[in-house]
Amino acid sequence: MQKFYLGTYTKRKSKGIYSIELDTKRKILQNLKLEYEINSPTYINIDNYNNIYSTSNLDDYGGISICKENKIISSKHFEIATPCYISSNYQGYILTSNYHSSTVCLYKQNNDEIILLDKIEHFGKSIKREQEKSHIHFSDFTPDKKFVIVCDLGDDKLLTYKIESEKLIKVAEYNCKKGAGARHITFHPQKNIAYLICELEATIEVLKYDDNYETFEKIQEIKIIEDDTQKKWASAIHVSKDGKNIYVSNRGYDVIVCFKINEKGLLTKIQTAETFGSVPRDFYFDISNKFIIVAHQETDNLTLFERNLETGLITVIQKDIFAPEVICIKRASDNF
Repeated sequence: MQKFYLGTYTKRKSKGIYSIELDTKRKILQNLKLEYEINSPTYINIDNYNNIYSTSNLDDYGGISICKENKIISSKHFEIATPCYISSNYQGYILTSNYHSSTVCLYKQNNDEIILLDKIEHFGKSIKREQEKSHIHFSDFTPDKKFVIVCDLGDDKLLTYKIESEKLIKVAEYNCKKGAGARHITFHPQKNIAYLICELEATIEVLKYDDNYETFEKIQEIKIIEDDTQKKWASAIHVSKDGKNIYVSNRGYDVIVCFKINEKGLLTKIQTAETFGSVPRDFYFDISNKFIIVAHQETDNLTLFERNLETGLITVIQKDIFAPEVICIKRASDNF
């Protein structure tokens, strides 16, 4: 049995962070449970000790709530809107990305206290209507946890920072295609290759990653959606732990797309699968990578896929599992 936590909007039916179990023997999702009653836990991150770091909102201020063992143990709210992404590392640093205020905040957890160390505001813009100003959609640590990568959807940029004297110091910058809208990035588990999903063009930019200089170089650009009559609104991207496949989701034209990764890290599309719901905002693997759970924001349902470990192809095995307003899904650190 494996446990997953669900981050949600709380605009209609949801009351906070939920959990759900995956029975891998019976191949079913079951036992949806409200774990923490929190306003707008739109993104969550889970550390190795099952501390849950959640974005949240209190009295119209955005911020962070930290949860463990059925309790909200700490919170801090001062941002002008709820952040859209949160991450943490083993040193106690916490990062939030704020789409609306164009900011990255660096916090540190000291026992049950959350301390704001630094706030960086971006002031860019680009060519599309959605890019009237910088919109920070992602800030997370590199695989070695030494640097911070930031995606600015509004400015079509990928920025690298280091933490020095508990401040964010910019060290490098990569410009993606104009109008593409850099949203999230993930790294190959064995190669110095990164995959940048661009929301507005529904593309993936395959990047050679130099972890000495923290720089990126584009070696491929590939479309997620090739049919120009379909809505291009890319959302999540994850690489399988065997390094064989990349999966991405697209909203509006509600699909999950699978790519094969070759020995150089380059991509070939092998499958486009309907997700059986509206607005598949996020998805996640089980610990074996034999299953993928897709979360739908608008139809309040989860879809369970089984993944062929040899081919990477996926097959739907369960759908219409109720879960309200889910926009983020993470696997618990322990299983039971």
